Amino acid sequence: MISGVGWLSYPLRKTMHNYVFYGIDTETTGLDPVKNDIIELSIYRLSDDVQRTWFLKPINFDNIEIAALRVNHHKLEDLRGQTQYGRDTYQDPKQAIVEIENWLFEDNVDTANRCLIGHNAGFDKAMMESLWFKCQASDSFPFGRRFIDTMVLELAMDYAGGEYAEGYSLNNLAKKYSVKNERAHSAAADTKCMVEVFRKQANCLKRLF
Repeated sequence: MISGVGWLSYPLRKTMHNYVFYGIDTETTGLDPVKNDIIELSIYRLSDDVQRTWFLKPINFDNIEIAALRVNHHKLEDLRGQTQYGRDTYQDPKQAIVEIENWLFEDNVDTANRCLIGHNAGFDKAMMESLWFKCQASDSFPFGRRFIDTMVLELAMDYAGGEYAEGYSLNNLAKKYSVKNERAHSAAADTKCMVEVFRKQANCLKRLF
């Protein structure tokens, strides 16, 4: 019978070689992927430390939740294009997803080999899938089914260690790992912060092997 970490680690390294990892975060007009929309999306490619951020016009203006805007600091008048800043900043979603796809294709890997990393990543992935669906572009969605959630990863690490934290928000993890977040609830800043947290989590796991 073949057993041991050495036997397990070889096929893992061989399989992971072709993966490209992307940190993501979204700011939205609410929490419902059907009714609400992404208004800020930031993606960080870990392989070359390149980050891009897009600001999107909402698709469903009637479902913009003021409570959500209070958190992410986007302004209703900007989203509606009533200000010069808003007209200059927020893109048509159909145009934005083409830019996103073209940038992602620089990695030269299959869609299935792109892996998302996020804090509460299931939410961000659902919002992105909904965006592509609303733009009638589901067939070109540039990510596969794999994603890593830093919140769940931290909980699993604590389970293995037998001691739990008081909370698992991005802010709590940033404090634990001494990572600065320049502007919380900004997709660009939260993505960068989350990537640094993930890298420190990965370093903790590396020490176990």
